Amino acid sequence: MVALCGLLTLLLLGWAAYTVQDRLIQSSGHSLVQAATDAASKLDMMILERYSDIQLLSNAPFTRDQNPEALTQYLRDKAQAHPAYQWIGITDSHGRIVAATDTSKTSLDRSQSHWFQLARTITGVRILDPRVDEEFGSTSAFTVIAPLRSPDGRFIGAIAAVVGVPSLMQILDDTMQVLKNVEWTDASHLEYQLLNEKGNLIGDSTQRGEGHLDLKPVGYPSATLVRNQERGFIQETHLQRGSSLLTAYAQVNIARADPPLRWGILIHVDRDSLLTPIHSFLGELSFLAILILLPLFGLVLGMMKALHGEWDIAKRESRRATEAEAALTKRTETLHTLVVAAQTLSAQQDLDGLLHHILHLAKENSGARYAALEVYHDNMHKTTSFLTSGIDEPAAHTIQTILLKQAVGGSLAHEDGVIRLDHLTKHWAAHGIPADYASLTSFLGVSIRCQSRFFGRLFLANKVIEQGLADRFSELDEQTVLTLAGQAGTAIQNLLLLHDSKEQARHDSLTGLLNHSTTLTILGQELSRAQRSHEPVAVLIADLDHFKKVNDTYGHPVGDLVLQEAARRFRETARRSDHVGRVGGEEFLIVAPNCDLNVLQECAERFRSAIGDRPFDTTSGALPITVSIGATIWSADHPLSSEHIRKMADYALYRVKSRGRNGVNIVPHPDTVSSEQLKKTG
Repeated sequence: MVALCGLLTLLLLGWAAYTVQDRLIQSSGHSLVQAATDAASKLDMMILERYSDIQLLSNAPFTRDQNPEALTQYLRDKAQAHPAYQWIGITDSHGRIVAATDTSKTSLDRSQSHWFQLARTITGVRILDPRVDEEFGSTSAFTVIAPLRSPDGRFIGAIAAVVGVPSLMQILDDTMQVLKNVEWTDASHLEYQLLNEKGNLIGDSTQRGEGHLDLKPVGYPSATLVRNQERGFIQETHLQRGSSLLTAYAQVNIARADPPLRWGILIHVDRDSLLTPIHSFLGELSFLAILILLPLFGLVLGMMKALHGEWDIAKRESRRATEAEAALTKRTETLHTLVVAAQTLSAQQDLDGLLHHILHLAKENSGARYAALEVYHDNMHKTTSFLTSGIDEPAAHTIQTILLKQAVGGSLAHEDGVIRLDHLTKHWAAHGIPADYASLTSFLGVSIRCQSRFFGRLFLANKVIEQGLADRFSELDEQTVLTLAGQAGTAIQNLLLLHDSKEQARHDSLTGLLNHSTTLTILGQELSRAQRSHEPVAVLIADLDHFKKVNDTYGHPVGDLVLQEAARRFRETARRSDHVGRVGGEEFLIVAPNCDLNVLQECAERFRSAIGDRPFDTTSGALPITVSIGATIWSADHPLSSEHIRKMADYALYRVKSRGRNGVNIVPHPDTVSSEQLKKTG
């Protein structure tokens, strides 16, 4: 009987050992799969950010202009902001580098490079498979490329960004550290490997300190499984140590590569390190059970309870795996939304429209009921505008006044500030604010930077879920809004650069006044407006006297100083509604709307006095400069074309010049001058 009980005890202990071991392996496998899945999601996010950078840059108008100095500075700022970039370069249509973060790391002619040849044949951004490049220290890196095309579709260059795989491995290092802190130790021999689609090794935690990494196939069965299955785990043998391993694997789907790439993540842990505690425990338990049969029933009950606990752990891990899969689906949807957002932001041509679109995207993608965007002046202390979406007056007042100044002002005082507030009902009470003053329950605020400077802050409040209002915004909401803020800063910068380019095209580079073509265009617009309103328009042509003598005597640098000072005085003398342009070497044209004949003489005399009453300070000393001004009037009684009225003003200038210069002459209407006289002006 005793022998039978002993045999039964051994059988029960053997069954218990097998069951606990299997449950523990299943639970640990699910934990590793979840860690690999989370790491794959973070790699997706990081690679997408680099993809979005190149997409925005390839669509930016200032990139097509290929200004080497501006592009080089922009690329270096981008590489400094994101150390993952080993090199970024832009070529012209022949493959010659026109701008790069570091031209010493690559040849200036990349026309024979694989990425340049591929860029000529594609239409969008592509991610190339990682490879070891001698030009960048023989480290594993992948390349993101995009073509540059003119508005008519003609190929004008290419963009290439080299991203080091070590920056991706930092994400896996963080995952390993979390696993060690939560479940395992260094004795568990936690290791990971990053594989490309062919199963070649591109990242290995055991070779981080060995310098170079050669691409080579990985012989584990898990390396084959990860190419065909999205995630899972398997028991296998370590290729060097010969020990048993529990390996989790997960795919990193890079859908934007051409063709689409599926990388793989392998996470290994020694199987024996998982089972050592339970083996030790069961061994001691077996010894005691053989010696003492009386507490057998109690031991069996205790083991059953332990098994039930392990079953509960397995169910919890399974539930966590299901939740992780749902979170991965949510992240995938968010990534797609951010790609679409990057495209829509780059298509905006109006700053006000762009800011409202940013507000709309942030509100929709975070699930916030209220959204606000506060744009700051350059000094960061003065708000230039406060845009809102979905906000009533009390909520707007709370965000702008109470929440910012009393609750979060300190946390967002830094330019890169980000804050997430939960359970705001308790927050109000802690600051002595009545609970019914505002109905805000959750808050998220991030900063937007543009051209390496602080631009404004984006505020979101009251996260909405199916059950109603949530107490907090999630970490995914924060990551999404931070990514959107980065995309918004790039889009704003591109739009401002486009606006600056248009402004430079309208103005004279030396004096800053309107250039010749813009001045004539504005004259035509003012005459068209005058025909509708029947208001007079005065046209004045001013010519600096003896300016050629200044150039011949003192040189062109002094002449340029005289022109710049004359432009400044004309600009300060003009009314806000007047238009002043430089239409020749020393000739200026002034269009003065709503200026009739009665005040024209006084108006012209103001301009003449502004030039002639005070000497011009130059590097060659003070120079007396005078100006001759001819003027005329467009009126409803004598409607004239733009060309005719300019000829009349030019004839008036001719009369001043013929009478000794430094004066004003006015041709009041066309009846006072003949066509033969107008011909004298040329």
